[in-house]
Amino acid sequence: MRSRFWILVAGVVVAGVLVGFFVTRFLNPVPPQIAATTTSTTLQGRPVVSFNLTTVAAVGTDGQGNGEHPQWVGYLPTTYLKVPAGAVVHMTIVQQDGQTGLRNEYFGLVRGTINNQMTLSGSGHKQSEVLSALDPSLAAHTFTVPDLGVSVPLEGVASDAAANAQEVITFDFVVPDKPGLFRWQCFVPCAAGTLYGNGGPMQTLGYMAGELQVG
Repeated sequence: MRSRFWILVAGVVVAGVLVGFFVTRFLNPVPPQIAATTTSTTLQGRPVVSFNLTTVAAVGTDGQGNGEHPQWVGYLPTTYLKVPAGAVVHMTIVQQDGQTGLRNEYFGLVRGTINNQMTLSGSGHKQSEVLSALDPSLAAHTFTVPDLGVSVPLEGVASDAAANAQEVITFDFVVPDKPGLFRWQCFVPCAAGTLYGNGGPMQTLGYMAGELQVG
């Protein structure tokens, strides 16, 4: 009798775990993830891989979030990135959002990239420029990975710029030699309609926050 009881208990527990797993996956589906594109280039003796992202004022119905918040600001096509351990990441970000400025001028510094530099080109520049800092008033967003010490300010599109204007920011940084998962996000409060601009897309993975999977 006792053995039957414990078999019943075990069956209930297993069923509960399976139901919980199903509900969790249903309510929180695994987000789309993009892997870095492998290149034939090496830098500092490490392989170079690349990502291409775009920041937009509204992700639309086909953006990340599966249309749940089409008016939210975000990165496209996703904020879930996968990169091999020990690689140099060559990041290209096409910035289409407007200038909002930095509340903390410290984030105007380029930090954690190779030589602490970024290259800026686009509609507001006659030629590309290599910079180690950005005028804080010109920023729209940042690409910041706190645990890696990486932070890059992203210049916004000027309010008087022509239609379809954009700025292009490129930079390189090294990821650890060991596997790991690193949170990254924007540090410019740009969530209109939320408390101090820090809610909504600012705190939601898939919009202005993401994960960098190394390994």
